[in-house]
Amino acid sequence: MSTGSFAEYLATLGENVLAELLQARPDVCVEPVPRGFEQLAQRLSGPESLVAALQSVDRDAIVVGQSVAALGSTATVDAIVRLVGAPEATVRDVLGELCGRGLAWFAAETVSLPERLAMHWSAETGGGRSAAAIARSVLVEDLRSAVEAWGIEATGLRKPELIARLVDVLSDFRRIVTVVRDLPKPARDRIDQLRGGYGQYYPGYAVRNGPGASADRMLVAAGLALRLNGHWEMPREVGVAAWLAQRELLLTGRPELSLAEATAETALVAAQAAIPDFLRVVAALLEEAESSSIAALKKGGVGSRERARLAAKLAVPADVLALGIDLAYAAGLLGHVDTGYAPTERYVEWRDASQAHRWAVLANAWFALEHAPTSREIQGDKEVPPPLPVASAAGGIRRAMVHAALSGFSVRSAGAHVDWFFPLHGYDDAQLKDKAAATLREAEVLGVAAADRVTECGEALFATTERALDPTEAVNELADRVAGVLVEPPCTVILQSDLTAVVSGRPPEAVSRLLRAAAVSETSGAAGVWRFGPASVRAALDSGWTATQLLAELTALSDRPLPQPLEYLITDAARRHGQVRVRGTRSVVLADEATVTEILHTRSLAKLQLAQVAPTVLCSPLDLDEVLTRLRAAGLSPVTEDTSGNVIVEIRPEHRASTPDVSMRAASRARLSAAELAERLLADPAGEISGGADISDTFDRLAGLNPALDEAQLMVLSDAIDHQRDVRITYRSKTGGRTVREIQPYELHDRWLDSWCYLRAAQREFTVANIESVAPVG
Repeated sequence: MSTGSFAEYLATLGENVLAELLQARPDVCVEPVPRGFEQLAQRLSGPESLVAALQSVDRDAIVVGQSVAALGSTATVDAIVRLVGAPEATVRDVLGELCGRGLAWFAAETVSLPERLAMHWSAETGGGRSAAAIARSVLVEDLRSAVEAWGIEATGLRKPELIARLVDVLSDFRRIVTVVRDLPKPARDRIDQLRGGYGQYYPGYAVRNGPGASADRMLVAAGLALRLNGHWEMPREVGVAAWLAQRELLLTGRPELSLAEATAETALVAAQAAIPDFLRVVAALLEEAESSSIAALKKGGVGSRERARLAAKLAVPADVLALGIDLAYAAGLLGHVDTGYAPTERYVEWRDASQAHRWAVLANAWFALEHAPTSREIQGDKEVPPPLPVASAAGGIRRAMVHAALSGFSVRSAGAHVDWFFPLHGYDDAQLKDKAAATLREAEVLGVAAADRVTECGEALFATTERALDPTEAVNELADRVAGVLVEPPCTVILQSDLTAVVSGRPPEAVSRLLRAAAVSETSGAAGVWRFGPASVRAALDSGWTATQLLAELTALSDRPLPQPLEYLITDAARRHGQVRVRGTRSVVLADEATVTEILHTRSLAKLQLAQVAPTVLCSPLDLDEVLTRLRAAGLSPVTEDTSGNVIVEIRPEHRASTPDVSMRAASRARLSAAELAERLLADPAGEISGGADISDTFDRLAGLNPALDEAQLMVLSDAIDHQRDVRITYRSKTGGRTVREIQPYELHDRWLDSWCYLRAAQREFTVANIESVAPVG
């Protein structure tokens, strides 16, 4: 046990315990890291940090935390046990969980909470003054009436004795619960009104007459409210009991989950089949976006019509396509361009990587995603299209379900009890059921779960994310973990006489490049089918391939002789390729006399307005590209020449986009490991060695402009201004509204912070005095 403030408690922790706490709260390990335990306490007590921590605790931890807030300065272990009606060992275990996450600590024998968290939970359990505080100002006769309402003989008792009797009876929360439940509904509703905050400090005050007066008299008659200067005030203990009365059981313990029927081996086999299929879906999606951008709506996102078109073309279910779009975007493989969405530079690296690495990239993106791609959120009356981000608790549900189902438990059973594992989701029963079903569906598509259990790959994913590694390190470690089970099958290519190539397994990049250049993909899956045709072979010749190269490369693909029809197709296309040459002089067509005559007499080419300037020369007033297009549509195989007569090799540019939102995003912040930060804090508890010398003038200017921000928040904000790093701020506007913004500060100008606002995708000025909290992003 320790005494004093949160910072003093943290300073008493051993290195291993402190490192475990920091591991559970990885946001405080982001640079600039806290200097000394005072700043650590401030960072751990920040609203953004508290919200992140609360999303990782279960229902029993929330209930015990609320009980601590309700009891206030009397929150001993014994008092909590009496309040929640649970065994002492259970309460101590839950308190240990809260302390281990920096959400509570012991000050002597009393449990304390960070101030912001205590205020938040007190708002639900009920505020106001204690019975002892109120009773000191109550007349003796009114106090005597309140004591007698509880069946206690009060004749002859003096005021201190009456106060002691009243405090004693109101400390028996279970007794008050019974009384509250037996009250008429108007009186119970009045308690809820008072508990909900009617009056910040004295919620029980009411007018002498009016709709609430009769209910107030019922409370006085039951000894649940005290008359004070002509008004009534409800003690805090009554509000706590009313909160308790609305719950059948406060502490239920971890739900009993059923075990999955399938074995780990069976689930792994299913995952090994599902993972390559989904990787092919994402690869096909990105290849499609590479050839032409995926159309975007005016407000961003891929609309339902475009998704339906892509799903039909790629032969994948609509929900799997939406999952692929979201994950490709979240992983930085798909980005926004003027014409829609196209692959980023990261796509090339991902495309050429091993199966384990490609899966690790997508699996990490899925686990970190805050919404459910296959259960779209609704804004207004419309769904939010992928890949637009949206506020959602589905990510918390996903992580809670996977965590609960580890070690062979049923994922469906975890979903049925996810309300206990992740109580702060905010969904109604129908929505919660839908999000849980979406988690299971997505986990099965990704191979994280199969046959109703978390697979070996899913176990590795959770173990990696628990360590709060740098994103690149996390992907590499996960890829290493699953490399042994995600073994890519050997690739075989069968060239057939019907001008198709059947490809089983994942082809190497050289094979894929050849097939993309000279054939058209018809199907994807375990065995992909590619078809060769005059147009596809001509496209390969246009892009610089020769017939000799194509024949040699295709012969090397298969252990069978090259089919004769394919050989004839290539040699014939090569023979015809270049017979017609187009020079870009707007435009000149060169060919032998027979072909020139044919062109002149082809009706579909009349729109080219061709004129014969020599026996082997035609000219057109139209642009070069249009002449080429129309000649090819007529079945000819023209090539382009420069003004010197040299053939121009057509290089089809690859569609590329910037990584999502990185055009303005600052580089990710560096972070220390939990062990490194624990060692640094214990070596310099007051932050004197690392502090002071490198604190910029910006820190002092911010402190003068906004004294409400604590030292840790000022440190984060000044660092962001000095180094153009991203931060998340809670901001109060001129009208009093509050918003949470992610910004990249440019310059501190007088009282304003000139910044790029990611929410508005534009430059904005923020009044420093109106910034209520600051947290690092990264």
